[in-house]
Amino acid sequence: MTAEPVDTRTWLIGRVGNQELASEVVGWWLDPEGVTPMTAGEWSGHREGEIFKGTRLDAAKVAMLRKLAEVAERCKTPEALADLDRIAEWVTNWKPGDPGLSLGGESA
Repeated sequence: MTAEPVDTRTWLIGRVGNQELASEVVGWWLDPEGVTPMTAGEWSGHREGEIFKGTRLDAAKVAMLRKLAEVAERCKTPEALADLDRIAEWVTNWKPGDPGLSLGGESA
C-alpha cells in the first residue's frame, strides 16, 4: 500500500449526499484492490466519481452541469427545459466578473 503523487489540476467529480462536488485529487492510494484517488477540499476521503483534468472553475462547472442533467430528467414542461438549457449555457460560458442570470425574460 503506497500513496503516489498526482498531477496538479486533477479533480474527482461525484456525489456526496444530494450534491455534486468537485474535490481536488492530491494523491493516488495504491493497494492490492486497485487505485483510489485521495481528495482534499470541500469533501475529503473516498467516494465514487469521475476524474477530470482542468482548472478549479472548469471542475465546478462540470459538477454543476451534472446536477442540472439530473434536474432535467424531472422536468415536465418545455418551458422548464428551456430554462434549464439557458442555465446550462450560462454555466458553461460564465467567467469571473460576468453578471448573473435572470430567467424572467431578460438577462441580468
